[in-house]
Amino acid sequence: MGNLRFTLLGPPEVRHADQMLLFSTRKEFALLIYLAAGSRIHLRKALSELFWPEDDAMHGRTSLRVTLHHLRHRLSEGTGVDPASHLLITNNTLALNFTSAIELDLHTIHDVWAQAHASTHSTLIMPEHARRSLCDRLQRTINLARGEFLEGFSLCGAPAFDDWARSQREYWHMQISEIFDRLSGLQFEAGELAAAIETVNRWLILAPLHEEAYQRLMRLHFAVGDRYAALHAYDVCRERLSSDMQVEPTPETVALASRMRAVAPPRRKEMHARHMPAEAPSPALLLDGPFLGRTAEFNLLIQTYHTAQRGQTQVVLLEGEAGIGKTRLAKEFLARAEMEGADVMQGRAFETGSRLLYQPVIEALRPRIKRENAPDDLLSDIWLAELARLLPELRDRYPDLPAPQGDRSMACNRLFEAVACLLQALARRAPLVFFIDDIQWADTASLNMFHYLARSCAESATPVLLLLTLPMRTRRSELDRWRTCMEHTMPLTHIQLARLTAEDVLCLLQTLEGAGGKDSGRTADLERFGEWLFAQTEGQPFYLMETLKGLFECGMLAFRQSREGRWNLDFPAIAAMEHETVEHGFCPPRVREMIVTRLDRLTPNAFALLVASAILGQRSTFERMCQVANLAEEHGLAALDEVLRSGLLNEAKREEDLLTAGHYVFAHQQIRAVVYAEVGEARRRIFQRRAQQWSVLLP
Repeated sequence: MGNLRFTLLGPPEVRHADQMLLFSTRKEFALLIYLAAGSRIHLRKALSELFWPEDDAMHGRTSLRVTLHHLRHRLSEGTGVDPASHLLITNNTLALNFTSAIELDLHTIHDVWAQAHASTHSTLIMPEHARRSLCDRLQRTINLARGEFLEGFSLCGAPAFDDWARSQREYWHMQISEIFDRLSGLQFEAGELAAAIETVNRWLILAPLHEEAYQRLMRLHFAVGDRYAALHAYDVCRERLSSDMQVEPTPETVALASRMRAVAPPRRKEMHARHMPAEAPSPALLLDGPFLGRTAEFNLLIQTYHTAQRGQTQVVLLEGEAGIGKTRLAKEFLARAEMEGADVMQGRAFETGSRLLYQPVIEALRPRIKRENAPDDLLSDIWLAELARLLPELRDRYPDLPAPQGDRSMACNRLFEAVACLLQALARRAPLVFFIDDIQWADTASLNMFHYLARSCAESATPVLLLLTLPMRTRRSELDRWRTCMEHTMPLTHIQLARLTAEDVLCLLQTLEGAGGKDSGRTADLERFGEWLFAQTEGQPFYLMETLKGLFECGMLAFRQSREGRWNLDFPAIAAMEHETVEHGFCPPRVREMIVTRLDRLTPNAFALLVASAILGQRSTFERMCQVANLAEEHGLAALDEVLRSGLLNEAKREEDLLTAGHYVFAHQQIRAVVYAEVGEARRRIFQRRAQQWSVLLP
C-alpha cells in the first residue's frame, strides 16, 4: 500500500511510498488535501457541491466519482474493501483512513502546540531535562513550517474551497506563531540569546506583521548589548506596519523603543556557546547556482555600464518571456557592477502595486536613503521636503523640514525633480545603477517618473544606468505609449533573452556533475539525459531548473559530496531513462502554478480559444479555434490578440515543423498540457466533439 505523507504548510506536497504524487488536475489534488486537513467523514453530496458548484447534483456526483477513480488509481488502491486502504469510501461518504500509514504535518503542529500551551504556566518550575526536551521538540516542529497553509495554491471555480483554505490558513498561522513564541521565550529565559534571535528571525519570515515578535527581537538584541540592532528592528516593524497595514506600532512598542534610546544597554556578552553546527546547504539549492548561456547579453550589459560611467546616461530594457531568466541576469550584472564600484539601487513592481503610486520607486529609494548617514548632505531642505512625500520617515530625521512649496498643479514636477537631484547627487560620488524589475506592473506615475529621470540625467550627463525588465508582448496601452516616448527621448538598448540551446543544457549538466563525467559511458548517459531534458523543457530556463528540482525531489536525481566537500550531480535512476516519469514527462508543481496564474488573467473568450487550440493541436487555425470554442469571428479576433500578447500562443512560421502560416502553436508544450488538464471534463468533451465534427467537414 505504501505510506502517504502530507506536507501542507508551505506549497502543498503529497508523497506516496516516498515518491511525490503528481496529479492530473488541481481538483484531484485539492480533494485529497481537503480530506486530509478535514480529518473527518464527508458527505459525497457536500463534496460535489464544494468542488463543482456550477454543476447540477447528477453531474457533480459524476465529476466526484471520476476524480475519486483517479485518486484510487494514483494511490494504487483496488476496488475491493481493504482495511489498510488510505481512502474510506461508501455510497454516501468519503474520508481518509488515518489508521493507515498516513503522516500529516498539521497533526504534528497541533500536538506540539497543545503541549506548549499546556506548559505555559510551569516554566519557572520546569526541570531542566523537561525544558530541554520541550525546546528540542519545538525546534523540530518549526522546521515543518515552510510557509503558510497551502501557500500559493488556489482553486478556480470553487470559491467555497478557497474560503475554507483562507480560514485554515489563519488557524494554522495562529498555532505556528504560538510555537515560535514559546520556543523563543524558553531560549530567552535560559540565556540562549543567539538561538532565540535566530528563532525570532525565522518567525518574522513567516509572520512579518507580528508586532510581538518584533518586541521580542528588540529585547533580545538589547540584551546582548546591541542597541543599534534593537532600534533597527523597531524601524523595520514600523515600516512594515505602515506600508502593509497603514497603522502605527502600538504604544507599548513605541515606549519600548524610547526606553532603549534613553537607557544604555547591558555590557555585551559573548553569545551562548552551545551553537548548533552549521548545516550544509541542501544540494537542491545548488541547482540555482550555475549561470550559463548568457555570455553575450552579460557582456552587453557591462559595455553599457562602462558607457554610462563616462557620463552618457543609458536606459536598458531587458525583455523575454516569463521565466526566461531576466531577473537572474540582472542580479548577476548588479553584483558585477557593485564589484566595479557602482552604487546600486533596486526595486520591483508588483501586480497589485499598480494601484499604489510610486511603489517601485519607493522600494528602490528607501533602503538607499536609510543607509545614508546625512541625507541633507545630498539635498537641500527644499528638495528633502519634496522627497519626504515619498519617504515620510525623513521628517522624523529632520523635524524642521519646510512644507512642500508651490501649488498642487506643480507638485508632480517638483517631486520628479527632487528624485532626479538625488540620483545626480549620488552619481557624483560613484556611477549609479537604478534597477526596476517587472516594470509591466508599474503604475503610470512611476512610468512617467522613469521617463523624466532618464531625460534629466541624460541632459546633465549623469553617469546613470537605468535597467528595466519586462516580458515581451506585454498587453498594456500606457506601457506602449511610455516606451514610445522613451525611444523619442534617447536611444534605448534592447536586450531580448532567448531560450537556452541544447548545448547550453548539456553544459549545465556537465557543470553540475563536476569531475564525475570523465568516464565515456557516463558521458553518453549524461548526453542522453541532456537531450531528454532539452526536449522536455525546450530550453526554457525556469522549466529546466524546476524539472531538475522535481526529479531530485522524486528521488530520480541525487547529489553526492566529493572528498573536497563539493556537491556533484548523480543520476542513477535517470541513466537508464526507463522511469515512468521520464518516459511520459511531467509538469513540476511550480511550473504548473506559474502557468495557472497566467491563465487566470485571461478573459473567458481568450481561455476558450486557448482550450480549443489545446484540443486541435497542430491543426489550430483561427477559423478552427473559433468553431471549436463557439466564438463569433469578432469575439475570436479579440481573444486571439489577447492570447498572442500574453505569450501563451504564437503564430507558427513556415520553417517551424513544416507548418504553414496561419497556424498557431503553444509557446511551450507544458502550457498546452496544463490548459488541457485545467479545462474540466465537461468542457473538454464538448470541445472534442466539436473538433471531431469539424474534422469530418475537412476535405
